[in-house]
Amino acid sequence: MSFHYLSDLDQFVLSVREKESGRLIAEAIVAYHGGALRAAIMSTWISVAYDIIAKARELASQGERAPQKFIRELDEAIAKKDRKKMQLIENSLLTTAKDGFQFFAPHECDDLERLKHDRDLCAHPAFVSESELFHPTPELVRTHIVHAIQHLLCQAPLQGKSVIQRFDTDILSASFPRVPAEIETVLRQRYLGRAKESLVIGLIKGLISCPLGHEHAKYAGHERQIAQSLAAIGRIRPDVFDGEARHFIRKKAQEASDERILAFIRMAAADPRIWDWINESDKIRIRRMLEQATSEQVRDFDLSDSLDIPNLKNDFLLKFESMEQEVRQAIIAEQPRAEFSDCAIELYSRSHSFRNAEILGESIILPLARYFTSSQLEKILSAVEENSQIHLAAGSPHILEKLYGMTIGLLPQTAGFWEKFILSVERGRDPSDQYAYPNIRSKLSSDGYMSQ
Repeated sequence: MSFHYLSDLDQFVLSVREKESGRLIAEAIVAYHGGALRAAIMSTWISVAYDIIAKARELASQGERAPQKFIRELDEAIAKKDRKKMQLIENSLLTTAKDGFQFFAPHECDDLERLKHDRDLCAHPAFVSESELFHPTPELVRTHIVHAIQHLLCQAPLQGKSVIQRFDTDILSASFPRVPAEIETVLRQRYLGRAKESLVIGLIKGLISCPLGHEHAKYAGHERQIAQSLAAIGRIRPDVFDGEARHFIRKKAQEASDERILAFIRMAAADPRIWDWINESDKIRIRRMLEQATSEQVRDFDLSDSLDIPNLKNDFLLKFESMEQEVRQAIIAEQPRAEFSDCAIELYSRSHSFRNAEILGESIILPLARYFTSSQLEKILSAVEENSQIHLAAGSPHILEKLYGMTIGLLPQTAGFWEKFILSVERGRDPSDQYAYPNIRSKLSSDGYMSQ
């Protein structure tokens, strides 16, 4: 009898993590290539059983409770030569690895259960009639070998629950990043590099649930990191995310209370697909709650993220325009965005005291500097020139010097605006007077736009 063999098995075995597991599965591959198909199946099961126990021992040494209990029972049975107990342990080995250690997803466990079933047929031929003797095909044997390596042997011994608990601790720590690119790097390298599908699903569901459940207060101040982590998983594992997140988002939105449903705005801003996955009836609820949101809710739920969702952008802008000046000022200071530029300039131009001008300049003008257009910069300079509470504030020269440096990319379009401003504030003053803004004249001169 001749068989058609695929040479990639010999390469695939190199991905096996544990040395002894690799030796055992290599024996199965040698038997497969030699046509000893029953022997190949039995060797494959031996490698699976050994690897589960080896991973359990590794986790037990790290202090994991479930593996410690399992290893104690196994070692006790071995020491007492309790064959009945050892057989029971082997018979339930896959279930223990799936439910107790979270080594497999359910469908992966099903694949390995089929391997165990076929191993039993190979190991106990006397238990069936001659006409029912098991004759495995090369294709079946190769599938068993691939599943053993893919589902178990090449995987690190990560317990789904313990990894999720570790991530929960990390995201609440001061060291967890806030920049989306850095969050993605941490998730990719520390959690999802070789994570099994079951772990990815667990992380997705956990991230969606934590801002919505009764423990949401625990995550106060970390909600944006949670939303960005969810979006990062969508980029790292789109194969899992598109299916699992879609259905879970829809389900959780339906279940969410009116008080918590606004939490979906952060998620949808981080990943636009999420808004599309929410049922229309729940979108209506979100719009209604956005319309009714208090100033505290606007800040607590980061509702300015609505600006990143086309269907909610106008709703939020209408809400924003209706808010008290102090609230708008606080929102701009906390979340500077290009959409707030005109409002910030208006608030700044109406500064009613020296101190107010300094506070607004530092808190809402400088943070928005990277978004200003040349025409907006012209309005700011006109406001400083025309409002003496800004012009004569002790901190204004320093604020405008910083603004000049932060908007230098707008030169030469804005050079004329700066020159006009300097000539205006110098009028009737010694050019060295701080309220003549001499340092800005000096900068314009060194940049070749105005004489010293």
